[in-house]
Amino acid sequence: MIATADDGTRLHYVVEGTGPPLVLVGGKTSSIEGAWWRYIPALSRRLKVIAFDNRGAGRSDKPDVPYSIPLMANDAATVLRAAGETSAHWFGISLGGMILQQLALDQPHAVRSLILGATHCGGERPSTAVAAVPGLADSPLRRYANLYERQFILDHAEWVAEDAQHFGKMPLHAIVRQDQAVKQHNLCDRLGEIRQPVLILHGRQDQMVPLARGEELQRGLPDARLRILDPAGHQFHSEQFATVLPTIVDFVEEVERRRR
Repeated sequence: MIATADDGTRLHYVVEGTGPPLVLVGGKTSSIEGAWWRYIPALSRRLKVIAFDNRGAGRSDKPDVPYSIPLMANDAATVLRAAGETSAHWFGISLGGMILQQLALDQPHAVRSLILGATHCGGERPSTAVAAVPGLADSPLRRYANLYERQFILDHAEWVAEDAQHFGKMPLHAIVRQDQAVKQHNLCDRLGEIRQPVLILHGRQDQMVPLARGEELQRGLPDARLRILDPAGHQFHSEQFATVLPTIVDFVEEVERRRR
């Protein structure tokens, strides 16, 4: 299905299942297939799952014009309306989590709750050194060492390889445009304005967005809890799939009970 953004950009989305609506928003360079192929069939047993390709990714348009987090948050709201909903729960990873912070500020009526995974509120922070893992240098999957907890790649090579089969490709200009949007994102001083319930999910061994950034989100958000996945890297939702899946469903259903 296709939703059309205000500037004419065509946004590809899918809808599966029935129940409280949950919108899935992927990270930089990720597509529906790449980010959510394990999740959509499982979540749609209990929820109405809406997932879309961000502009620049997957089967959505890839205009070579400036992208911004507010623009991409408006894209998310466009998809929500096209899917026949006025409000939903939202699960965003990395760039997706940044988009959702903006959405909650710009269109709070559209947000029942937020699940923010492996993301941050903006600005530059010092990175931490990562210890080498013997044997990884010889692994054909070493290219994913910044995404997964490194020992996980060695212990679960078939799982990682299966994930990799679903990763898509993007034109360089679209990668650059998404990256520019991330670098401009900074809502750290406005987190206190987000009043909806928030669940923060973060891998303890995340090399791309250190755990300290998730802890920063928890401190800044008025109604937030932090769940640390250990061991897990930036791909926590894949590495800890069996834990994350029921955690998401339980959180959504808890918020729905509170709403009623």
